[in-house]
Amino acid sequence: MTTMRRSILFVSMAAASLLLAACNSPGIRVGGAPEASVRNCVAAAARELRVPPGSIVADKGTTPRDGVYTVNLKVGPQARSAVCTTDENSAVIGVVYKRPE
Repeated sequence: MTTMRRSILFVSMAAASLLLAACNSPGIRVGGAPEASVRNCVAAAARELRVPPGSIVADKGTTPRDGVYTVNLKVGPQARSAVCTTDENSAVIGVVYKRPE
């Protein structure tokens, strides 16, 4: 295994460990979004964007209007920006990549 692959594997495993620890934490909130919204966004982003859940990190969240939460995500080793929106019941409304700035 090359050094580059080992590094990528190590970083992916570390991110996965942090994500699992965060998802199991009783009080994780990102911005104004409840923990269930964050957890559901990571799972939905993994499915929709076809990446491993361990490569997704919740960056920050906002509550643009009552009952709707927006969670910013960093996806993959390049930390590509994505956004996930959930309703007041933490059901995912949508996940999309953001345009590069």
